Amino acid sequence: NSLLVFMKCSLELSSVQQSLVFSFCNHHTEAIKILFSVTLCKPEPAMYMLLGKTQMKAKKIQNAVITFKRALDAITATDRTPKGSFLSAECYYHLGLCYMEEGNLQLAFDFFNKAVKVYPEYAEAFYQRGLCKVKLQKDKCVQDFNRAITINPKHYQAYISRAAFYGMKGRYSKAILNCSEAIRLFPNSVRAFLCRGVLKFYNKTYKLAITDLNIAISMDKACFLAFYNRAICYSKIKEFYMALRDYGIVLLLNVGDDIKAKTLVNRGLIYTELKMVANALEDFREAMQINKNDASLFQAAGICHHRLGEFEEAVYSFTRVIELNPFFVDAYVGRGNSYMEYGHEAAEKQAQKDFIKALHFNPAYPKARISFGYNLQARGKFQKAWNHFTICVDIDPRNCQAYEGRGIVCLQMGDNFAAIQDLNSALKITTSAEFLTNRGVIHEFMGERHIAMKDYQAALSINSKYSLAYFNAGNIYLHHRQFSQVRWSLPHHPHTPKTTIFLSEMDSLLSLHPTLFWPEKDFTSFERQRGC
Repeated sequence: NSLLVFMKCSLELSSVQQSLVFSFCNHHTEAIKILFSVTLCKPEPAMYMLLGKTQMKAKKIQNAVITFKRALDAITATDRTPKGSFLSAECYYHLGLCYMEEGNLQLAFDFFNKAVKVYPEYAEAFYQRGLCKVKLQKDKCVQDFNRAITINPKHYQAYISRAAFYGMKGRYSKAILNCSEAIRLFPNSVRAFLCRGVLKFYNKTYKLAITDLNIAISMDKACFLAFYNRAICYSKIKEFYMALRDYGIVLLLNVGDDIKAKTLVNRGLIYTELKMVANALEDFREAMQINKNDASLFQAAGICHHRLGEFEEAVYSFTRVIELNPFFVDAYVGRGNSYMEYGHEAAEKQAQKDFIKALHFNPAYPKARISFGYNLQARGKFQKAWNHFTICVDIDPRNCQAYEGRGIVCLQMGDNFAAIQDLNSALKITTSAEFLTNRGVIHEFMGERHIAMKDYQAALSINSKYSLAYFNAGNIYLHHRQFSQVRWSLPHHPHTPKTTIFLSEMDSLLSLHPTLFWPEKDFTSFERQRGC
C-alpha cells in the first residue's frame, strides 16, 4: 500500500509503468489487475504480450495462453511488416514456453516451429525447439542449437545445451570445448562450470573436474549438485573423508527426496569401504524411509547386519528382499550365509534350501555354488563340496575363492598336496595376505614350518597389519622356543575368543563370500566359523 501511494502521489507513473514496478517487486497480482484494465481500454498486441508475460511470472499458465492467443488475434492478417512478423513469432514462442511449463512437449514443439517459420532469425525460438527435441528424443536437436549460435554467437546457453548433447553421445572432449566457450562468453555461469565438471568426471579426469566444481561452489555455495558431484569425484580418487564431508553438506541443503536418497546410499557405500559398517547401516535405513520398496537397500542392510554379527536381523532383511523381488539371487545367498551362522543343524538345512534355490535361478552363479560348497563341507559331505568347487573352477578358471574352498576340502580329506596346489592357483590369480597365510597353514599341516614362516613374512610384507600372520608366526616361534620373537608377534594379534585362519573380504557392498575356518591340529585349536 505504501508503494502504491508513493507511486501515485510522488512519481505519478503511468499504468504500464506501475505494473512493471509491481511485477519487479513480485507483486504480480496487482500488476495483472492494472494490465488487464489497460487491455480493456487499449486492446493492442503489445499490451496483451505484457499481460501474458506477467501471468507467466505469476504461474498462471492457462490465463497466459488465453492472453497470447488474444494477442495473435489482435495482429491483423494484413500486417506483413517485420515488426508484425516478430510480434507473431513472439506470441508463438511464449505459447511454446507455456506448453513446456505444462509438460505438453509436442504442442510446445509445434508452436516453436511456427515461431521460427514466421521469423527465421529468432535465436531463442531455435534454442527452445532444440530443448524440446531433446526431451522428445527427436533427432537433429543439435542443428537447432547450431542455428541459435549462428544467429547469436553470444548465446552461451546454446553452447551449454550443445555440450550436454555431445555428452549424451559420449563425445566428452567436444562437449568440454563447448562448455569452455560458454564460460568465455559468460564467466559467472555456475551451470557452465557445473556441466564442465561433470563432463570431466565422465572423461575420467577427476582432479580437473574437482577444480571446476570448486569454482561452481565458490559462485553458489547452495548449489547441491556441485557438492554432490564433487563428492563422487573424491570417492573416485579415494579421498573418502572429503567425499563424506560433501555428502554431509548436500544433506544439510534443501534437496528433494530423490537426491537425498542417492546421497545416503553413496555415503553408506563409502562408510562400508572404510569398514564403518554401523554408520553405513544407519544411512541405508534412512534411505529406506524414502524408498520403502527398494530391494537393493534391504540387501545392503542385510549385508551390514551380517558383518556386524546381527544374523537374525540379516535374515529379516534378506527375507524382505525376497518378498520384494523373488528372483533376487544374492538375497538367497545372503540369507543362506546368515542361517549358517546360527550354528545348528536346522539352520544349516534351511541355508541349503536357499543355496539350492539360488542355483535353480542361475546354475552358473559362482557365489551361490561356493556357498553351497561350504554348506556341504560343514555337514561333512566333503566329496560333494569338492564337486561344487570344481564346477566353479570349470565355469571361471580365475575364481580364486573356488580354489580356496577346494583347497580347504582337500586338506580335510587328507590330500595336502592337492590343497597346496589349489592355494598356489589362487595366489597366481590374486596375491593377498590372506591367501599367503592360508598357504602357510597348509605348509604347517605338511610339517614344513620353515616354508610356512616365509609365507607369513610375505603376507606381512603385503599387509603389515594382518594380525593372523603375526599370530601364526608367533606359534612357530613358540614351537621353537624363541620366546622373545613370540612376545613381538602375539601383541599384534587381537585378543578375541575365536581366532580365524581363513579370512576373505567382501569385494563390494552387494556381494557375499562365505569363508571357512578349520582346526589347526599341531600347535593351537580353532573353532570352525563362517563369515562374509
